Amino acid sequence: MHRSVLHSKSFQRYFLTYAAIFAAMIFISILLLARTTNNERARAAEQQRALQTEKISTQLDDMWKSAGSVGELLNNSSWVEKYKSDTDVFDADFDLVSRQEISQTLQNVCLSSTVVQDIGVIYPRKNTVITPQGWFDLKAYQTFLQRRHLVETEDFLDDVLGMTGGFSKLYAEDFAETTPDTLVYVSQLDILDSPRAIAVIYLDKSVIARQLQQISGAQVCAVRIANAAGDTRMQLTLAEPDPDDVVTMQVASRNMLLNYVISFENQRMPFMQGAGGYLLISGVAVLSMLLAYALAKMQYSPVNRLMRMLTAKTGVNSQSGDMDTIAFCIDNLFADNESLKKMVTSYQQTLNRQQVVQLLRGYFNEDVARLMQGSDNPFTENFVYAVLVLQRIKDNRESPDEQAQESARYIVILQHIVEKLCQEQNHCELVEQVDGNTAVIIEFPAMPDRDALMAIAETVHAALAEQDIESRAFVGRPCRGLAGISTSYQAAVETMQTDTGHHTVVYAQPQMEYYYPIEWESRLMTAVQDGNIIQVRSILHHLYEENRRLHLSAPLVARISLLLTEDLHRTAVAMDLAPELLAEFREPHPAQRLETVFATAEKTAEIICAEAARRKESAADNVSRSLVEYVNTHIFDPELSLKQLGDEFSVSTASVSRIFKKSAGENFYHYITQKRIARAQELLLIQGYCPAQIAEAVGYDSEYSFKRAFVRTVGMAPRDYCAQNGGDPAAT
Repeated sequence: MHRSVLHSKSFQRYFLTYAAIFAAMIFISILLLARTTNNERARAAEQQRALQTEKISTQLDDMWKSAGSVGELLNNSSWVEKYKSDTDVFDADFDLVSRQEISQTLQNVCLSSTVVQDIGVIYPRKNTVITPQGWFDLKAYQTFLQRRHLVETEDFLDDVLGMTGGFSKLYAEDFAETTPDTLVYVSQLDILDSPRAIAVIYLDKSVIARQLQQISGAQVCAVRIANAAGDTRMQLTLAEPDPDDVVTMQVASRNMLLNYVISFENQRMPFMQGAGGYLLISGVAVLSMLLAYALAKMQYSPVNRLMRMLTAKTGVNSQSGDMDTIAFCIDNLFADNESLKKMVTSYQQTLNRQQVVQLLRGYFNEDVARLMQGSDNPFTENFVYAVLVLQRIKDNRESPDEQAQESARYIVILQHIVEKLCQEQNHCELVEQVDGNTAVIIEFPAMPDRDALMAIAETVHAALAEQDIESRAFVGRPCRGLAGISTSYQAAVETMQTDTGHHTVVYAQPQMEYYYPIEWESRLMTAVQDGNIIQVRSILHHLYEENRRLHLSAPLVARISLLLTEDLHRTAVAMDLAPELLAEFREPHPAQRLETVFATAEKTAEIICAEAARRKESAADNVSRSLVEYVNTHIFDPELSLKQLGDEFSVSTASVSRIFKKSAGENFYHYITQKRIARAQELLLIQGYCPAQIAEAVGYDSEYSFKRAFVRTVGMAPRDYCAQNGGDPAAT
């Protein structure tokens, strides 16, 4: 696609640059000559402007300093400090009389300052704002501000409360808000990142303008106050001279990140006398422009080629300028790349942590093992794993905030300890808050002895003690493979729950001589009730492997058989299984081998799971039929929605949508729209064109919604449909 060179902003910039250079070279001698005769006058005018600028900036800085002293005064007030307290110790100090006195105090502060128009002390945690006019909650205060025209935006308080980490004694980076009448400061009255008290000070622009008018000289025509980004915060115009006769000076505030731009009226000085000189300059200027055009076109050629490629490949045809367009494309490319990297990293970290938690809880199967092979987790079946469960001993005298800080410090210190352990072992993994516990998975190339494990646990405990953290450590026995992680963890947790001794480092000694933890028992029963036979088999296989390693005696095998049978029977009774299904269950035999026990349990579980799956499918069919019947009955009810159906049938909105589409063969909203519009077409032919009544009759809450749905469905407006099909389009 051909692109006009003259219309390119980049070419225009190059051309103007060269033109400016040539113009400067041509006129420099004349400018110097012209300025020589006026140096003294210009120097005197410059000094006067500098003095006036200093005077105005000093006056404005004094105003900001005066306003800032209000924040310091409030910060040193005892009632401000007392009301910040999160306790009710000082509640008695804030009765009605005291509140009126505090408001009067703020009123006196406003009266004592010429520039402070109003003050508000915000306590976000208490939903309270104290002002000279009284005490408000946050919502009422926002309404009060808009009624008084102190602020314009409805999100003002949200913006102020979101400024955590950006406060100072006087919010020095910018005004928090500016309106035609006020400038708003924010002063933090607390050292916390999320402050408990914030002072908002409203400055009267009219007072500032009057004081500036009093001190401004005759040559001052405008004063503009801008923030660091160049945005205007206040503009005072004293005169409107020709823009060519205006000189501006900019000075930075000493108290805030503001710039004062002061405009002065300046008389023009004669440039040159006589027409001959002007003709000569005009001729040289024309030649300079031609040369500037040639150079600019030469420099712009590579950019023009690149822009043609971008336009052809991406269709980009930005009006903001060639270089801006190129920079925009490059920025988008890098931004997309960084966003993708962050997304992948975040997903990988989340996936890794979920897999580690699954391994600790024992919820692993072939799918999880397959995921483990493609993840960054180094756990494999070839190594031996032991789990160290740590318990921080909390001080009951600590406040909730102190406990949170100590817990965070505890995790940070543990991370450093685990990093050091990783240098000594093949791999160590810290897992935070899994079932309320903090666990460390330690990897060994071969089966370690008990002394080695206890030495590691004592090292961790000693490192925590050096940081004044009291703790207990429970060491699970080492086991091989991925299943060993869960086994070791369960043993440590069971010991922690039952151990009442005073030892700080404890080697896990589960009380039972067989492996059947309560948590695994509850998981087995839940999986059976859900009909999840895959998970049931995984749990039974894990229990079998762990008990096989223990070489159980015949009585303990019988005990395992009895426990499994009782759990499965209890689950069957809870599900109210039919007697003929219960008759298929095989009773335990005292002389059964361990393999037979678990094979029998698996067959029984398969029977229950099959029945659970059948019931789920039947229940889903019943819900499907009832759902469609309910929708057809209430098709013209304006309250009919997926959420209402979810509440009616006690299922999620997503499930309702899925079930309805499967039953009715189409989307819920498309279904009810078709039904309603079909009825509306009948009514239009019977009653004539009366859209408000018909909209209400077919379930729309407004005439506008009805007309939009009708046009989308039928392809024409209701009036046109009525006219084309013999209805009365003039009816009301």
